[in-house]
Amino acid sequence: MTKTYNDIDSVTRLLEEKERDLELAARIGQSLLKKNKTLTERNELLEEQVEHIREEVSQLRHELSMKDELLQFYTSAAEESEPESVCSTPLKRNESSSSVQNYFHLDSLQKKLKDLEEENVVLRSEACQLKTETITYEEKEQQLVNDCVKELRDANVQIASISEELAKKTEDAARQQEEITHLLSQIVDLQKKAKACTVENEELVQHLGAAKDAQRQLTAELRELEDKYAECMEMLHEAQEELKNLRNKTMPNTTSRRYHSLGLFPMDSLAAEIEGTMRKELQLEEPESPDIAHQKRVFETVRNINQVVKQRSLTPSPMNIPGSNQSSAMNSLLSSCVSTPRSSFYGSDVSNVVLDNKTNSIILEAESADLGNEERSKKPGTPGTPGSHDLETALRRLSLRRENYLSERKFFEEEQERKLRELAEKGELLSGSLTPTESIMSLGTHSRFSEFTGFSGMSFSSRSYLPEKLQIVKPLEGSATLHHWQQLAQPHLGGILDPRPGVVTKGFRTLDVDLDEVYCLNDFEEDDTGREMLQRPGGQW
Repeated sequence: MTKTYNDIDSVTRLLEEKERDLELAARIGQSLLKKNKTLTERNELLEEQVEHIREEVSQLRHELSMKDELLQFYTSAAEESEPESVCSTPLKRNESSSSVQNYFHLDSLQKKLKDLEEENVVLRSEACQLKTETITYEEKEQQLVNDCVKELRDANVQIASISEELAKKTEDAARQQEEITHLLSQIVDLQKKAKACTVENEELVQHLGAAKDAQRQLTAELRELEDKYAECMEMLHEAQEELKNLRNKTMPNTTSRRYHSLGLFPMDSLAAEIEGTMRKELQLEEPESPDIAHQKRVFETVRNINQVVKQRSLTPSPMNIPGSNQSSAMNSLLSSCVSTPRSSFYGSDVSNVVLDNKTNSIILEAESADLGNEERSKKPGTPGTPGSHDLETALRRLSLRRENYLSERKFFEEEQERKLRELAEKGELLSGSLTPTESIMSLGTHSRFSEFTGFSGMSFSSRSYLPEKLQIVKPLEGSATLHHWQQLAQPHLGGILDPRPGVVTKGFRTLDVDLDEVYCLNDFEEDDTGREMLQRPGGQW
């Protein structure tokens, strides 16, 4: 029943059935009322007929009584006349005929009386029958009226209950209508939210696509950098193998010692300075080769880089430790600046060698400081090519180192061949004497190659490579040397991106140098640095 009440269609059908039943009951009641009315009218008509019949009966009774009285009168008159007729004389013929007529008239009256009595009995029986029928009809009518009243009462009760149910259903319908309205408003809000979420989802999908594209781009760049890193590692191993082979070729008969990666002595040691001076003296009388102009341009390029770095960095880097090697980053440009007489210097002073080593260390440290500042100033997530500046710097270093390495190797091979020829001719290991014309680090006249740095150099008249007199050199600072050796003994990847001689990087390109800018040969390259380098501990040599 609860399910039926909750179902509006079933309740509506039930109400329609109740209405049809009510209409049927009303029609039955109306038909019964009409029938009752007809019966009432018929009863009244019958009552009128009964009254009329009663009046007729009373009239007939009155007539009958009058006739009875008349008959009694005639009878009494006849009885009185009979003894007289018996006692008197015979009647006459006229009197006898009148008596016979009266007798026949009496018989007819008696017959009529009997007929009337019979008719009266029949009428009374009919009246009783009509009365019983009337009572029966009245009882039936009363029963029918009672039934109609009862049905009407039941119908009224049902109508009241149905009205209550209808009121409840109406309230439920109103409440459900309110709920439907509320749900429709919620649906509209949800549709708006769905549209907003759809738009936001599309934006997020676009952002996600952009992020994926950026991620793919960064992944590709990372793979390229990994490939470059692997190539650099391979080139590093190849350079180490070549360096090992070169050491074995250059010093086959000497005892094993710790040499610089590109020379026989550390670049900032006293032996390297003496070696450079000896090379200058040995090659002074030779004519200039076509490579000198190219190597001078390379040197001027280094000078330009030094000036740019000097403008960037106001504070100079700390001094190199004398008598020891530098880090891999410093060795990259040290080897490019310290060249042989057949390369960039072609017989320059030892002071040039010392100064170029120092300026190159300043270049590397200043560039590393600038790169560190730029890396700190960069924010993560900035689009662009990551490490492009580092890559360009590494390519520039590699190009300079490659050129210097090729010239160094060429010079050492020629020098080794020349020394072997001299040893074969003279049959001695070392000959001649070393005669310094002036102090090793004193300031003097400008030679042909001292214009590059503004300092005078040393000149030796000996043709030998290393005379015995120069075996006594400045004492090494043991603590600094041992400290540097300890640092070199610890392997690290700090200079993995530094240029290596003979190592070609993928995507290698030369440095664009503006050759239109003119510099004088007597310009000071690094004045402060040169003075600091000249101030050796312990005074002059």
